[in-house]
Amino acid sequence: MGPGMLEMAIFYAQERSFFHRLVRDLGQEREHMRWVIALWLWLEADGHDKFMRRASALPGPVVLRFVDEALACLARLAGRELAGAGTLLPCTNALLNRPIDDVTYFEEHRDKIMPGVKLLYKTVCRVVLDDTCASDDAIFLPRSSTASVPRAIGSPAFAGPTPVPETPTTPTTPRFADLNAIMTPRFSQLNAMAPPWSPVRVAQQHHQQHQMIIDPLPEEFRSLFITFSRGYPIDKDDIKEFFNSLHGPCVEDVMVERAPAGQLPVYGRVVLQSPDMIPVLLGGEPTAKYIIKGRHLWARVYVPSSRHSTFIEA
Repeated sequence: MGPGMLEMAIFYAQERSFFHRLVRDLGQEREHMRWVIALWLWLEADGHDKFMRRASALPGPVVLRFVDEALACLARLAGRELAGAGTLLPCTNALLNRPIDDVTYFEEHRDKIMPGVKLLYKTVCRVVLDDTCASDDAIFLPRSSTASVPRAIGSPAFAGPTPVPETPTTPTTPRFADLNAIMTPRFSQLNAMAPPWSPVRVAQQHHQQHQMIIDPLPEEFRSLFITFSRGYPIDKDDIKEFFNSLHGPCVEDVMVERAPAGQLPVYGRVVLQSPDMIPVLLGGEPTAKYIIKGRHLWARVYVPSSRHSTFIEA
């Protein structure tokens, strides 16, 4: 590998690590994920800083909601619609500096957005996002490389259930193909009557299968862990009413610690109707602070733990 390629691989270490998580841990199709990351890179270039860093810190099932929204946006860029896909972007908007009304934005601004996404796919994603790894400790480098560089930071420990990984295949598309060729399927010669390929050529089937896998989600994958100031707990009904008044009926249940006799609870759990609301309530950050009736509440993503398993049910 030349020095330029090595520097590029190191520069995009975070993207490679996220790609590894999406493909190997969350069972996503590698070519779709290259396009998804190209779209997210475009969002960052458009002024939405740290989008992927913040998205990658979320639980696996929530990350998959981001993937669904990205595929819906890519479909609109390609002039199509995904059957069963929503038009709103609650997860994506939670991490954007300027919210987007819905997926039709990408259809209306296709001439502006598509060239940038294509260019990032061609010059970045097809170059550095290679999921051929010798071991779980390997990082993503172009296949021709024999160089060794430090491993990129791994995925968060609270990723969702791990599907059986795909059998790796060898890409046959040149890394630096013509932009029009990128939009053509690698194996289209097998069927001359096949319809034109797009980044989301088979995403509709993926979307339907994905929904069957993740819906409904267990409570632990759509919960927030909350803490109170010591000596100042907040009533469960007040917590539920507070969040529902801000975001509509988003809270399914609230549980607080079953504290020992003579002590007040200091932590609890908020179960949400949908994992889509996790980044919304956290404002796209790892933690969020709220004041409810003059008392402080801190929230973060809930990670199941035996240490915090004693709750008073609502």
